Amino acid sequence: MEYLEGGRFGRITKHLRKQGYENEMEDILHDSKNFPKLKKPEQTKYVETVMGRMEKSIGKDNAERVLFECGVQCCGKSWSSFVKRIWNQSKSMNDFFIKLNEEEERYNTQFTYDPDRNSIAIERSKCVCGLINKGKPFKTHKSYCKCSIGHMSLFFNTVFNVKEVHIKQSIYSGSDTCKWHIQLK
Repeated sequence: MEYLEGGRFGRITKHLRKQGYENEMEDILHDSKNFPKLKKPEQTKYVETVMGRMEKSIGKDNAERVLFECGVQCCGKSWSSFVKRIWNQSKSMNDFFIKLNEEEERYNTQFTYDPDRNSIAIERSKCVCGLINKGKPFKTHKSYCKCSIGHMSLFFNTVFNVKEVHIKQSIYSGSDTCKWHIQLK
């Protein structure tokens, strides 16, 4: 069967296949070719539906691994280059976070570095995911935003040595803001 391979949604297809879930893809993506025809709010609802199918077919942990890889791909070279440019223009760690916060202001994002704990806290009051941010928050299958762990991991590993990334809450899981905690090595 043919599945949607392109665009942001196509990342899900690609990483399901890459992680060996070809046999389960029919149950998960059988109607994915219709995705581009949906209006943005309907696309968000469809992504939630696909999340439910993924969790049912391959399990929640495996679905989250697929999403992690989607987030890494979403970050890609443009975001990595962006953070590297800011790092190279900065005179100190403090200067880096000041510049990063200025650049990310348009996304309503605040980065806070805690030198005593060697960690970064991130809070964002606006969802920036172009795949889902035009629809209503998910009522079920709230693990979708786990992709942001992959995104944040690649983003910060470009200039730091990241030990772990945790998403504390997300807008699409019903919170007012998204929050992450990044522990550096």
